[in-house]
Parts: sequence; C-alpha cells; structure tokens
Amino acid sequence: MPLHVQTGRGAWDSIRALMLSLYITSTSEGDLLSAKGMRALTASKIAELMRINLHVERPHEKISGVTVGELGGPLYELVKMVTEVLNETGEILEQSGYKNLGTFVLEALQQAGKVQEKSTDEAVEVVLERVIIICFLPHVEGH
Repeated sequence: MPLHVQTGRGAWDSIRALMLSLYITSTSEGDLLSAKGMRALTASKIAELMRINLHVERPHEKISGVTVGELGGPLYELVKMVTEVLNETGEILEQSGYKNLGTFVLEALQQAGKVQEKSTDEAVEVVLERVIIICFLPHVEGH
C-alpha cells in the first residue's frame, strides 16, 4: 500500500521500473547492473531510481516552529532490503569471477543446454546447482 501511495505503482511495477531505471541510468553513471555496479549501489540511489522519498519530517523536540528531517518512513526498510540484495548479489558475482548477472545466467543455461538432450530434469538440476554453488557455498564455513 505505501508504494501505491508514494509512486502510484505496486511492488511488481516498482521493481520492474527500478530495473529499467538501473539499465537506462547505466549509460551515464557506469554500469549499475554489473557486479561492481550492484555492489556499490546505495539506499539513496535506489530510492532515487524508485522515486521514493526516504525522509520524514517531525517537529523539533525543544524548538517550536522548527521541523527536523530524518531518514525513515514506511518504505525505508524496503529500500534497505533491495539495496542489500543488490549489494550482496554484486559481491557474490565478483567473488565468483562474473562481470554481471547475465554472464552467470548465460553460463548456467549453456551448461543446462548440454544435458537437456538427455533429460529436462537434469537440465533444471544443472541450473539449480549453479545457483546453489554461487549463492550458498561461499557462506558455508570451509568453502
């Protein structure tokens, strides 16, 4: 509901608009969809691209007539979560030697294509295995 109030869009349209904004903005500010670009994104940049205001105003506690602005609001946690996911994705891709998410997906699908002739189930397992290896094993102690 807060997304609809502030942006006029729901969650699906907001994320789709964010991805399009990341793509379009990448031409002038570096590649925001590269592993390095995702790792470096900030909450303020995500909020800007999603057209979300992260500042709330409240009256100053001791000085009447003065308004104080601070980070917060109903969408602050959402923006922080989106930022953390993109930052972590970029970090994992970089550590695994991938320039961007597209390179990783292409490689996983190419590997799946090689085994698809044998079995569609095996092809799906290949893609899932690649996702598990890149996303979860770096976090397991000893890997």
